[in-house]
Amino acid sequence: MSKLAVFTGALLITSLTSCGWMSQGPGDTLLEMHSKMCKATSFQPMLEYTAPQSQAMVGTVLALSEDPDKGPKIKADLEAKCKAGVKVLSEKIDGDSASVTLSSEKKPTDMIKIDGKWKIVINKK
Repeated sequence: MSKLAVFTGALLITSLTSCGWMSQGPGDTLLEMHSKMCKATSFQPMLEYTAPQSQAMVGTVLALSEDPDKGPKIKADLEAKCKAGVKVLSEKIDGDSASVTLSSEKKPTDMIKIDGKWKIVINKK
């Protein structure tokens, strides 16, 4: 393949991605977050994927995961989910809102799009 063809293909992919034609969907975003959490064996990467109004809830999870009594169980649950693997069971997008059900979760995850990126919204229920 010629260098021009490779360059043109790379330029096309970059253009489509930046225009949103091939942007990451909410399910892809959750899978990416889970992958990072599994690699880190920590909930810390979750902060990057959480909407501002839900940051305090994630902070609570992070604090609990470091608690000497509750932390080992929380980390063991994370490791079990990582070992089992995660896949998207359903994804419903309505404008800048979405609901994604993962194989590792009992309830769907609510998400909103902020500045072109999907973020988790944690609702107290």
